Amino acid sequence: MKTNTKSSNIHFSLGDNFFDKATPAIFPNHVLRFRNNRAASRLNLDKLNDEDWISYFGKFSQFPGVEHGPLALKYHGHQFGHYNNELGDGRGFLLSQFLDKSNNLWDLGTKGSGKTNFSRGGDGRLTLKGAVRELLATELLSSLGVSTSQTLSIIETEENLHRNDEPSPTRSAVLVRRSKSHIRIGTFQRLAYLNENNNIEKLTRHVIQNYFPSLNNSENINILAENFFLESVKRIATMTGRITAAGFVHGVLNTDNFNVTGECFDYGPWRFVEFAEPNFTAAYFDYNKRYSFGRQPEAALWALTQLGNSLSSFLNEKKIIQTLNEFSRLFNNSLSKHFCWRLGIKDIGAKNVNKIMHILLQISMESKIDFSSFFYDFYGGSEAVSDCLNSSQGAKYKNEEFFEIISFLKKTYAEDGCLEKRVFFKDQFENLLIDEVELIWDQIDKNNNWTFLEDKIDRIRVMGDLLGAKKLIDF
Repeated sequence: MKTNTKSSNIHFSLGDNFFDKATPAIFPNHVLRFRNNRAASRLNLDKLNDEDWISYFGKFSQFPGVEHGPLALKYHGHQFGHYNNELGDGRGFLLSQFLDKSNNLWDLGTKGSGKTNFSRGGDGRLTLKGAVRELLATELLSSLGVSTSQTLSIIETEENLHRNDEPSPTRSAVLVRRSKSHIRIGTFQRLAYLNENNNIEKLTRHVIQNYFPSLNNSENINILAENFFLESVKRIATMTGRITAAGFVHGVLNTDNFNVTGECFDYGPWRFVEFAEPNFTAAYFDYNKRYSFGRQPEAALWALTQLGNSLSSFLNEKKIIQTLNEFSRLFNNSLSKHFCWRLGIKDIGAKNVNKIMHILLQISMESKIDFSSFFYDFYGGSEAVSDCLNSSQGAKYKNEEFFEIISFLKKTYAEDGCLEKRVFFKDQFENLLIDEVELIWDQIDKNNNWTFLEDKIDRIRVMGDLLGAKKLIDF
């Protein structure tokens, strides 16, 4: 099982204050259902044969050069606003780390790989449906230009699982994701909770050296903490702007579900919105709509406030507030740029985009203006307006409330090449509403038919290539 990978043991070198060693589950069977060669190629793993792939990602054989077994990472976090000091990797672990050709550090993390010291009575398993749903989320987000973890592997393990929120018994799987980091806001919260200032400093230096190398690696921890905090605010604000423009609702934006490097990850009850409905929630248990579509920026800022509080031994209150005050500007700039990117137009500025979003949030549901279709119908800006309004789908836009948006769009200019793409986009715009997700799962669950899933991923990737998503994120 020789590979050309360049392994790293950098997280292991932090020491066992940051993880517990985990014993992976032994599964009754291993059926390879998905392998992401696009994501694997970044780490020179795409040439593995299926047998070796299963050995590494289903049986957890140790990669050459990796000096440790699985590591269950330690963290705390706020869950729906309530602090929980009993968290940690309860059904996953850090399997290994690799450096790519540009010496960027990547994690391979598991989900559904068995019990750990943090399982709290859970079985440490993942349903196959949960794995399929995470795959679909990461694929569409990637094609919509959102920095996200990549679903690297899904292996069905043929155990019968019992869950309260889906028909049981249900099928089981183990998933492996590729992510830039699994260091969460909750990782810092745990160290602050335990008053481990030395380890906060150690982790801050670790993050800057390995994930934020462009920052000045000063000897002064106060300067380091300030730079690190601002960079995390920038990255998380950027991610939040992009998921808003993508119409994505994560569902559970607890502080343990934010990594400090600003990738969207760890998907449970996610949804893509049909209409720009600010109160739309993804999680049935989000009774107070804390993480609804319109409140996700608020949730991100709240989570970043907890990160700032965790750094308070090195940052004074004034500096924390000053840094947090950057969030709104950074979020609005990200939303503006990504909104225009989805429309294929030159940036019209945050003020104008905010006006358009405000109108959409008010009228989208009542006027039955599908959020994703809006971007498709007006792709290319001004030259698309008349085509859309004169088409069969244009009637819904011919109302007084939408007139101001039309006025904005008539003044826009297409980005280079976007008008030519309109011809190809006619049949290549993809969304993932809940009915389609359930249809894909039904075909797998009832008929063991994977072609619906495979075809959907192919179409999503074609759309991403047309949009130019590769220029924005690392596949």
